[in-house]
Amino acid sequence: NTVAFKILLHDKAKYLALILGIAFATLLISQQSAIFHSVLDASLREIKEANQADIWVMKPSVETLDQPYPLPELAVNRVQSVEGVAWAVPYYQSTAQLRTENGGMKLVQVIGVDDLSLIGAPESMLVGDLSSLDQPDGVILDISGFHKIFPDTLPSVGMVVEIGQERAVVAGLCHIGASWSGLPRVYTPRSRALRMARETIHPISYVLARSLPDHSAKEVAERISATTGLKARTREEFEADTRNWILKFSGIAENFGITILMGVVIGVAIVGQTFYMFSLENLKQFATLKAIGIGNGTILGMLATQAIFVSLVGYCLGIGVANVFFAVSSPQLTGGLRGMFMPPYILIGSGIFIVIVTLFACLISVRKVLVVDPAIVFRG
Repeated sequence: NTVAFKILLHDKAKYLALILGIAFATLLISQQSAIFHSVLDASLREIKEANQADIWVMKPSVETLDQPYPLPELAVNRVQSVEGVAWAVPYYQSTAQLRTENGGMKLVQVIGVDDLSLIGAPESMLVGDLSSLDQPDGVILDISGFHKIFPDTLPSVGMVVEIGQERAVVAGLCHIGASWSGLPRVYTPRSRALRMARETIHPISYVLARSLPDHSAKEVAERISATTGLKARTREEFEADTRNWILKFSGIAENFGITILMGVVIGVAIVGQTFYMFSLENLKQFATLKAIGIGNGTILGMLATQAIFVSLVGYCLGIGVANVFFAVSSPQLTGGLRGMFMPPYILIGSGIFIVIVTLFACLISVRKVLVVDPAIVFRG
């Protein structure tokens, strides 16, 4: 192992090229994978905000969160009457045009939460609290949307706007992660949201329900579907449905997949080429080892030690830069990168993958070392 490290560190330039190549591949793979994961997570934002409910009830044709089909008011009572349901409340979401006093216009996503329980309202408030919705015409606006609607204005409340020809007053500001649509989000009681969206027929997008403590959410959801003819999904199932729809129809899986594949190709190409040149330039050293009786198995072990060492050093550098990137961008209150993070499975998985790729690249380049003739040591 000592000899292996001396051979590896002898040429500082090639050693640095190996480290930087692996670090760049690690950065590209882990960062893009984490952003892809965060984008999928953002598509489930409203489901996660309404975390008090463990069952979502909808029309059978609904495939994803952002494409609801309206339900009649009676649907809430029908769900509530099913055995095992602790409570059921209406939930409404729609898009509407927001107009400021100076004539600026923005398309916003209006989320109408239950008037009494406020289930579905944001939990992380920056200014005000959920009681702000008790104010006449009061709405809660997410902070990122505030900066889009009121650029160059310090976060504050009291602004009067018009949403769908209805007067609204910004009574509170909340902090939530980026959403799939990217639209500013406006939270308000459902009765007020219906007026803003000018909804007159079927004023419910979903019914949110909670199962009793001694009942399984999945069993209650199946019972709701059988009893009402509606589609009832547990929160986890509805998240999976939405995630699968996005993966299948949105195209982001292909876009991110191409970038991640580029990281793999770059990593294999750089590491493989550098290891190949490294092996050629050190043929005499390896021939010397073979001349004194060192077998191919031991030499393979030396090369594997070198590959694992450079892969771990390069991985630590690359993953460190990637995590600094998320540490800086995630806490931001605005911008599309806010709330993005690197989940543990990407952190660990990218490390395992980089070690395997480096070992593979090493094995591809090692053929000349294994077949080298020890006699070249004695040639001029």
